[in-house]
Amino acid sequence: MELQSRYEDLQARGVGLAVITYDSTTTLSQFAGARGIAFPLLSDEGSATIRDYGLLNEEMNPDRAPEERRAMMQRLYGIPYPGTFVLDSAGRVTDRFFEAAYQERSTVSSIAVRLGNAVAGADQAATRVETDHLEALVWTTDDVVAPGNRLSLVVDVTPKTDMHVYAPGDHDYRVIRLRTTAPDFLRGHEVTYPPSGLYRFEPLDETVSVYEEPFRLVQDVTIPMRQDIAELASEPGSTVRIEAVLEYQACDHEVCYLPQAVPLRWDLSWRGLIRD
Repeated sequence: MELQSRYEDLQARGVGLAVITYDSTTTLSQFAGARGIAFPLLSDEGSATIRDYGLLNEEMNPDRAPEERRAMMQRLYGIPYPGTFVLDSAGRVTDRFFEAAYQERSTVSSIAVRLGNAVAGADQAATRVETDHLEALVWTTDDVVAPGNRLSLVVDVTPKTDMHVYAPGDHDYRVIRLRTTAPDFLRGHEVTYPPSGLYRFEPLDETVSVYEEPFRLVQDVTIPMRQDIAELASEPGSTVRIEAVLEYQACDHEVCYLPQAVPLRWDLSWRGLIRD
């Protein structure tokens, strides 16, 4: 239902949306009517398109299943590994996003961030954080989440005048990073770093990778599809708090300051799961 909730917004941005599944047209029509789905649901009976794109989920092959799971596998065989293709106006695939587990999906907004098409204030509100060394807009792509969602935690950082913070590179300074600390069920992915610059410090005869201009850090996190998390999400009025730490070390042209660890948090609502 996350796709349907974002459909009008995608259309307003000139983005089309269609879903391909192995279900019959009858099943898709019934599902669309029951759920109020307005975007096209395309039937790929026999999974011909799914096979052509190399997306057939062979984990659901009944020939490879133990006897007690074979009947279930026969019903599911033909499903794809779920993912998203981004096409341009000529129908050419420009980007693709897939997850290892079939129960997990990237949210629309997290894909927009990875494509560089989202800013704080346009999709989500941001919290402003300021230290002696930098200012940051801290936001997340989704304020309503569900088990199986992959969303993005975003920090737009602006170093203060004459300050720089350290980027990944061949040095011993603390690299700026966003590290999730809670809840413990979150699965973090690698932080996405933009290209950095080089800073030459003559007194120590060293050149290191730094950020001196505004830049963005993106930390993707996945909420696993697990029974205990699903039960938590189904409780009326329940919420989830994501906690993280922004770690960095800053220097100016004369002084290198002590490493910092700035606590951050986001309070999100559960969307829950549709079971019928």
